[in-house]
Amino acid sequence: MTRRIALRGIVEGSARGPILPSREAISFLGDVDIRSGRVVGDLPSVRGRSLAGVVLVMPYTRGSAGAWRFLHQLFRHGNAPAAIVSGTLPDPSVVQGAILSGIPVACDPAEDPWPLLRDGAAASLVVVEDRAVLEIGT
Repeated sequence: MTRRIALRGIVEGSARGPILPSREAISFLGDVDIRSGRVVGDLPSVRGRSLAGVVLVMPYTRGSAGAWRFLHQLFRHGNAPAAIVSGTLPDPSVVQGAILSGIPVACDPAEDPWPLLRDGAAASLVVVEDRAVLEIGT
């Protein structure tokens, strides 16, 4: 069975991958090793996990002026998430990095996705203009 959740589209594109639900916001500047793509920050729900090719779902993003560079370097090293879903409007620096890296981004889900999120479940995100759909395999 597949569930669909409507979201606000931020960065256009489409991607598929396993879901990686993070209960904490991830800072691409400091919480992630760009060479390995692994979470090295003190984030209990995802510490040690790889971001490579996943549909990353988190409650909000944490950015800084340089976050875009780190997200883009993850992309250049082949370790970037396939897509990013945030519960709230993402930090502008994260959006900038996603645009440069071709990573679709969406936010503000129409319904609470957390009860549906199973770590590793198949998912896809399609973003066209300001609309997005997250499909989650249940």
